[in-house]
Amino acid sequence: VCMVTGDNIQTAKAIALECGILDSEAAAMEPIVIEGRTFRNYSETDRPNLASQIS
Repeated sequence: VCMVTGDNIQTAKAIALECGILDSEAAAMEPIVIEGRTFRNYSETDRPNLASQIS
């Protein structure tokens, strides 16, 4: 399950933990949880690798 939201990252983590998308606070770290601006800063060759770790 992937979740995309306009919420700030702390709110998104809390929602994902509450809904069971994330199973622990430890899972709520990069690269599993990442802000769009951070993701966009990765190169076009790095993004697919990062995306495969997220999904």
